[in-house]
Amino acid sequence: MTRGMKPLGVLAAAVLALAAAGCGGSPAPAPASAHALLLDAKASLDRSSSVHFVLTSQGATGSGTIIAGGSGDIARPDQLQGQFSVEQSGFTASVSVVAGSGRFYVKLPFATSYTATNPTSFGIGNPAQLISPTNGLSSLLLAITQPRLAGTTRIGREVADQVQGTVPGASVPVLPDDNRALPVSVVADIIPSSHQLRRITLQGPFTSATPSSYTLLLTNYGEAVHVTLPAG
Repeated sequence: MTRGMKPLGVLAAAVLALAAAGCGGSPAPAPASAHALLLDAKASLDRSSSVHFVLTSQGATGSGTIIAGGSGDIARPDQLQGQFSVEQSGFTASVSVVAGSGRFYVKLPFATSYTATNPTSFGIGNPAQLISPTNGLSSLLLAITQPRLAGTTRIGREVADQVQGTVPGASVPVLPDDNRALPVSVVADIIPSSHQLRRITLQGPFTSATPSSYTLLLTNYGEAVHVTLPAG
């Protein structure tokens, strides 16, 4: 071997090291499996004391009272304060809602006080149950059959991993369902760094036989929420 020449193995190692450095150092870790992402998102939501939500819908039409959207705060174990957009007979109204201790109150347009009622009168379950660890959104995540990774998506300044799949219609909490025997499509957007479920979109026969979709955006995990129930 000519003096000054390095063995072939040493040269190959040097080339590989330079290539790695040129690509920004160590290779990026492989993305978590869809099932692992869902498990982490459930754990993150279950240990959070509260969450802020924004609900939107597309194509939600039908007879009776339709929940078109809403926003508010939910705190454990069953407290909620927010507003919902309600449609009936072509008219849309904003209804204020507070809930807690098994009670549900609404303040209708032009009313000056809250009235105790049952959320089923609006065609929904109690939205305060959305963060229930046993029958809320986190349990819905584990009901997704054959979940699959679907790339990433941007939500504001965050980049989320997407998981897609289907769930039995009977597994969907709170929302109405015209035919609970049919499956519902699910897209869950999960922030990999915090494991927070940031957004979930459900598509199925919610308000009529024609498919519609509801999207729930979740933020402000664990922030202080104070809900005051009406007297009486």
